[in-house]
Amino acid sequence: MSANTKPPVDPRAWTRDSLDESQWRISVSPECLEELSAVISHLSRHPLPLLLLAADDFPLAACRTLTDLARERLDAGPGVVVLDRFPIESWSREQTEAVFWLLGSMVGRPVVQTLDGKVMVEVTDTGVKKAIGVRGFRTNTAQNPHVDNSFNIAPPDYVSLLSLRGAIGGGVSRFVSFYTVHERLQTEHPELLARLYEPFYQDRQGDYWSDEAQTVRYPIFERKPELRCRYTTFTIPAGYITAGIPFEGRTREAFETMTSIVEDSSLYCEFVIRPGELQLVNNQYCGHGRTAYTDDPQARRLLLRLWHRNWGGRGYSAVRMNHPATAGYLSSNRPHGIPHP
Repeated sequence: MSANTKPPVDPRAWTRDSLDESQWRISVSPECLEELSAVISHLSRHPLPLLLLAADDFPLAACRTLTDLARERLDAGPGVVVLDRFPIESWSREQTEAVFWLLGSMVGRPVVQTLDGKVMVEVTDTGVKKAIGVRGFRTNTAQNPHVDNSFNIAPPDYVSLLSLRGAIGGGVSRFVSFYTVHERLQTEHPELLARLYEPFYQDRQGDYWSDEAQTVRYPIFERKPELRCRYTTFTIPAGYITAGIPFEGRTREAFETMTSIVEDSSLYCEFVIRPGELQLVNNQYCGHGRTAYTDDPQARRLLLRLWHRNWGGRGYSAVRMNHPATAGYLSSNRPHGIPHP
């Protein structure tokens, strides 16, 4: 490389101005829609429960091409993709869920999202207010860009959201590259970045059994070997409150400095996800959030969500009975997580 040649730019590190919509929006081909229509027709005569639907059981070559491209951009690109769009207005709720499940399973293995074993959840305002122990997807409050399930042993690798209904105001999706945030910290605050590689308390939002600890401790940044992030604006400060540990000094300064960078409007991209669009996010290095929203009381904003992880158990904590690194992990107050295999 000559002295005048710039090093290659990592496509995972982007800003609002450098990210073009063509990098994250992918049109759904007519061939893919034809395949899905055939699947719906088949299932109308030969119904299967959601958990028994397997993409390999159906001729979905064009859809596979679509999800392969999405995976490529999730893993080696901006980390966010919108598949535009699916004709959900022509499908029943059951048909829509079947299509979402099949497409999602081609991106990654669906896994449990709640302690009581739900695999597909509704993201909608249930009327509760955001507080310790209340997960954000049940509220209409703003959520800054974050990592889903950051306090768990194994946060999902990918998060997928299919919009069924929008809000009458707000609900703007917002994304930020944690690679870009990391680079900014490394350049401007290297001494604080080092603290972010050390453990922080996180509150577990009520998602634990009675014999388990209410909090865990994880670094916000890790290299395994690629960059992984466990950033969230809520569960980390809440973790210190729950643990009764002062949130102060270098710990607080590092967290608040990172938060100010994450909230820098020059770094994030934003858009409104419209009904029929499927949004996919790499949950390891792309933070996703939304602005607060106002609902039509007769037709609340509604999205379906899947989490995807291709390793560990399918359960909420990824624990497998026959896996020595995970079995019995949360049965004590052990403060740290297990390493990614």
